[in-house]
Amino acid sequence: NATCSKALAFLEERRSIFFDSGTTIMTLARQMPDLNLVLFTTAPNIALDIVLRTQKPQVTMLGGSLSRNTLSGSGRLPLEYLRSINIDVAFMAASAFSMRNGFTSGNPYESEIKAEVIKKARRVIMLMNTDKIDRNMPYTFAQLRDIDVLICEKLPEAEILTAASECGVTVL
Repeated sequence: NATCSKALAFLEERRSIFFDSGTTIMTLARQMPDLNLVLFTTAPNIALDIVLRTQKPQVTMLGGSLSRNTLSGSGRLPLEYLRSINIDVAFMAASAFSMRNGFTSGNPYESEIKAEVIKKARRVIMLMNTDKIDRNMPYTFAQLRDIDVLICEKLPEAEILTAASECGVTVL
């Protein structure tokens, strides 16, 4: 997966990272080398894959109520936990993106978690396939200006590249 290959460059040892849920982040997790880092996630499938395949990362699940659709934990428990930790780099995913509504999700509780992660992270890397552009889901969790890097399998259209440049967002 080209998107995930580009994202691997942002993984650094001795850092605190967050892996969002979803198929794109799962692909990233499967490509992740065995690095000495602290990894937080709301996704039990991602945590399990990393723990079974690697030796060095310290993996922490944030807990919460598990969504059958997204395999992601949400609710009060992970929100409280998030408020007590520091995140160097967050690897995030969106169900949809539009210039008007930003990055969106179909679940209000997961959107709340995503928004909190983005607030806490020093650097936010958004991984998204371009087929999710110009689409909307009900709950916005971030705008383009809230992220640092947008990684897609191919470059998005000129309007998004221009807007990203104006917001200081690197597009890969």
